[in-house]
Amino acid sequence: MSRFERTVLCTAALALCLVALPLVSKGQEVTVGPEGQSAKTTPGTSTPSPSVQHPNFLIPEGTATIYSNFGPGYSYDCCFGWTEDGVDNTWGAYWIQPFAFTPTQGTYLLTQIDLAISWHAGSNGYKLELRDDWEGQPDPAPPPMGSWKVSDLPTFGFSGDSIETIQVHQLIVLQKGHRYWLVPITNSDETAFWNANDVSVSGKGAYSRDGGFIWTPETYFVSGAFDVLGKKLF
Repeated sequence: MSRFERTVLCTAALALCLVALPLVSKGQEVTVGPEGQSAKTTPGTSTPSPSVQHPNFLIPEGTATIYSNFGPGYSYDCCFGWTEDGVDNTWGAYWIQPFAFTPTQGTYLLTQIDLAISWHAGSNGYKLELRDDWEGQPDPAPPPMGSWKVSDLPTFGFSGDSIETIQVHQLIVLQKGHRYWLVPITNSDETAFWNANDVSVSGKGAYSRDGGFIWTPETYFVSGAFDVLGKKLF
């Protein structure tokens, strides 16, 4: 079964009454909760932008998986995700929802990050920030440990196997047992969704409604899909 044939489960934990957003395409409707934190849709039938990067399905020699919640073959949930909004998006909600990971098997040199974030409205793209942890939330102090611009995202709910692959060339060391945060900052007029993983992995996350000045830590019943790769140092 492909990721786009999977049944989307709406969690009772959020107890969200769903309301309609504008249509992505004829016959396809995106629905969000009244607070706008999450969204779901039905699978579409067109293919994503061909310029979206595909992942390296074979991990390069000497590279280890530091963290991953993708399913087999880099699968994820096409049709349920967590809202990532710019401050001037057209429908009013303003969310930044990062997810955390912790290296558990050693200390690594970061080499690659893969994410499943999909576009819905506005200009297409985001800046991903890697931030340190500060008292259980993303460290707000500038600068971030690293940042990368990503563009040409696939459309939320549509078929294909596209994810965003970021090759990391900076010298960034991830310490064993230390928490780090992946923080997507969308364009100011954009609405995007961080697609959920499809293997029921919950995770440490947070949300901000003011652009990242104040964070509310939260344990998500299913976290956004991503992985982190690196070279083990010790």
